[in-house]
Amino acid sequence: MTGRITEIFGGLQQRHTINEQVAAYRDYTQAEVFFHLAREKSLRVEQLRQRFCGRRIDKLFVGNNLVPAGFALPGVETVPLEKNYFERAMKGELQDMAARLAGGIVLINNNDLAVGESAPGYVRLFANSPDTIFLGWDYDNHHWMESSLALAAHTDLYFPAHNENMYLLSKINALTSGPIPCACVQWSQTFLADNLGEMLRRERSDEPLGMHFFYQQFAFRNQTVVTLNQKYKTIGFAERSFQAKSPFDRLAEWMDHKLHWIIPVLNDVPIRIFDALASGGIPIVPESLRFLAPISGLPRDMVVFYGPDDIFNPHTVVGRALELFDVGGQEGIAARHRYALAHHHGADRLRRMVAMARERLEFAPLIG
Repeated sequence: MTGRITEIFGGLQQRHTINEQVAAYRDYTQAEVFFHLAREKSLRVEQLRQRFCGRRIDKLFVGNNLVPAGFALPGVETVPLEKNYFERAMKGELQDMAARLAGGIVLINNNDLAVGESAPGYVRLFANSPDTIFLGWDYDNHHWMESSLALAAHTDLYFPAHNENMYLLSKINALTSGPIPCACVQWSQTFLADNLGEMLRRERSDEPLGMHFFYQQFAFRNQTVVTLNQKYKTIGFAERSFQAKSPFDRLAEWMDHKLHWIIPVLNDVPIRIFDALASGGIPIVPESLRFLAPISGLPRDMVVFYGPDDIFNPHTVVGRALELFDVGGQEGIAARHRYALAHHHGADRLRRMVAMARERLEFAPLIG
């Protein structure tokens, strides 16, 4: 059997290309430009520390992509920023915007900068806001490097969600944290808690839900979706119209199923794992994530893992997950829901990010 593994490994094409790419990646990060960038960013951070040391933060500005999470900090006013807010910096409003944000924290997600002139507007605002702390939570550092590098350069603390490309990103921003994983952010904690009764009452399908958006560049993932769709029509490619549904209608779609089949684009830890738990379901997760944080810390009665063969023969792993769900009953639904809200809602990630910002910039403890 092990000989077969060696035989297959020997069939990998152009392994030397991988070595060349790794060497090029290493050499790229040794360029002198990184010294100059590090110094300029260090000067900005030290100026922020001097400005904010001992001061109380009274406002948190939240980028539009994260507004549904209902973020709140004790003693701090949360101000949601409308969609495409940063474009206004390109339209004569730069100074007013900088004055409005002064003294506060701005938390953005990389997707807040993905449309129109949002990115150049944001960059201009960052450069003209010496009295504002900018935090960037990047969901796509595993594949969208052009965006990730720009976000790391133009935030004071940078929080990638995934393990990939960490060394390069740390050369762009020394205050790059270990991954702050994606979390449940499409519903607030209050909204989810208010709907626990509905989660417990609802009739749920035994068919696993796994509707994923199609991305041309991820052929392996697309093939996984297509293969599973031959067994379960509830696994397939999603319509973009899902995003336009009301919060309850989106939650209802999740609550209609006991199980949720998770197919990452690469080896990232997808948001939908935590959406599944928050809505009381059980996520079926790739074996390759088993020992990655935060999946490594999930209680093992709340998650089921699948391997490559299960993609072709999914009924066994689905049966195991259904048994786990049915044995847990309503207590299991409530336990998964509460565990997700306590440990894997965006509120948890926000607390961690703000704590790191406070350690480095020394602003006063939050009230409450």
